[in-house]
Amino acid sequence: MVEFTPVIILTGAGRGIGFAILSYLLALPNPPNIIATSRNISAIEPLAAAHKNLEVISVDFSAPSSELRTLISEILNSAVLKWGRIDSLLLNHGNLDPVAKIDVAALEDWEANYRVNFLSNVEFIKTALPELRKTNGRVVLVSSGASSIYFTGWGAYGSTKAALNHLNSTLALEEPTITTVAIAPGIVDTDMQASLRGVHGKVMSDGENAFFNSLKENNSMVKPEDVGTALANLALRVEKSLSGKYLNWDDEILSSYRA
Repeated sequence: MVEFTPVIILTGAGRGIGFAILSYLLALPNPPNIIATSRNISAIEPLAAAHKNLEVISVDFSAPSSELRTLISEILNSAVLKWGRIDSLLLNHGNLDPVAKIDVAALEDWEANYRVNFLSNVEFIKTALPELRKTNGRVVLVSSGASSIYFTGWGAYGSTKAALNHLNSTLALEEPTITTVAIAPGIVDTDMQASLRGVHGKVMSDGENAFFNSLKENNSMVKPEDVGTALANLALRVEKSLSGKYLNWDDEILSSYRA
């Protein structure tokens, strides 16, 4: 049997969950080859200097469609030219803004959010399909509990995540050789939560605001490294039986991926 090193494309790697995923993968005894993207790559450039199996690329997923298409093609082509294959997409990038009630929401802001949170994922998957078919590859989509739990002002973000879940199930149906899962990471102690407490509380109701503040005060949020471990392992070895499913990161069925 020919041994090979898997190739993973990881987005949103510059901070939070994405940085935790990247750190976990690089610390493995036999780490995969990785292309990691982030809008701001300053935190991960030193890692690329220290790890020959890591390439980092700055990407702004809010770019117009034609530009985004070119950026994604360049990322995927870089992986194939450098390592000859693509085994996994771990699509972790996303943006909460705009947090605004529907009666004052700007359509342009919703469009920008959909480009980042949903349409870029469609473009990524579509462009990568020829390579993923060759490797019986894997797609891990980072969804959210906000896809089915509702908060004031979260209409754009939550609806993109609901669309992402539907995309996941459709991909599993249409591409039976590829294994795809959508994972809700829980409420994670990241910059997004800091923004919720510090900036967006005035949009949400008093009760919602108190809920998010209490999670920080009680130290009961999910740690990025915990959910990052599960997502990284799914990208490496997700079972075919999970394909098309939307799961919470701490579901019992994922216990082996959290180890």
